[in-house]
Amino acid sequence: MSILSLVIALILDLIFGDPPGNWHPVKLLGRQIDLVESYCRTLPVSSTTQGCVYVAFNMLFIIPIAVICFAASFLGPLGILMNGVLIYFALGGTCLAREVGTVADALALGSVPEARGRLRMLVSRDVDEMGETEIASSAIETLSENFSDSAAATLLYAAIGGPVLAWIHRVSNTLDAMAGYKTEEYADFGFASAKLDDILNFIPSRLSALIIALTSKTAGGNFRETIRAVMDCGGSLASPNAGYPIAAFAGALRVKLCGPASYFGEMRDKPFIGQGRCPDLQDLGRAMSLYWNSYALFSVLSLLTAWIFS
Repeated sequence: MSILSLVIALILDLIFGDPPGNWHPVKLLGRQIDLVESYCRTLPVSSTTQGCVYVAFNMLFIIPIAVICFAASFLGPLGILMNGVLIYFALGGTCLAREVGTVADALALGSVPEARGRLRMLVSRDVDEMGETEIASSAIETLSENFSDSAAATLLYAAIGGPVLAWIHRVSNTLDAMAGYKTEEYADFGFASAKLDDILNFIPSRLSALIIALTSKTAGGNFRETIRAVMDCGGSLASPNAGYPIAAFAGALRVKLCGPASYFGEMRDKPFIGQGRCPDLQDLGRAMSLYWNSYALFSVLSLLTAWIFS
């Protein structure tokens, strides 16, 4: 893949983030996923098999991406631009930071109810009873976990396999976000979605933790403490991947994250990750700085990877 395509994607993401409008490919994918789920639920097979068919059908979304990439290979500079735009639409790095930033802004203004409303759009846990500490912790957790999912993994796969591989990851990650819940409704149906996402995020999550450790000094932390937190707590969560970037943020910020939380009205006894006090608004601000520095370093790494694979 052309390094220029990745540069274009990064520039577009930094300038525009996710543009509004129902025509965005991820929103189109979401509507397709809803329709496919409705169909798959009617199949006369087990819920787990329905979920496998669900994943297979939704992966057909990659076909038009592949067709556009094939056409772009004959179009010279225009094709490079087309590939860059495709990667940009799969990349959610700037949008994530901006959304978490609105939570921080609301807290800074003393509006806890508004902060809860902003956070509700980003997390699946119940937020109605959260105070400032719980909101700050949840915002840092989603910032760290999605650094791996929405930024690092997309950049890594784009660098290795261009828009097609980046979009395979994006489809998988979206399927997991929409069906990968451990609820009675999705425990079996979402099994295939969750496992595919686990596989595709195995390396990016751990590489993300390393990058966060390398930039930890910008948030007042240090490399050794951050790596120690990752080694001690990275595997603490039920997810095989989510704990690694969360532990890296906790170590770099010298706070503890996660802990018991309510999901869909049910309390889950999640372990704490990291040591020290619970985070506050100031820590959320440091987390934002850590995120941007990590995003910048991972962008450089992805460009070097694209150069190697080009």
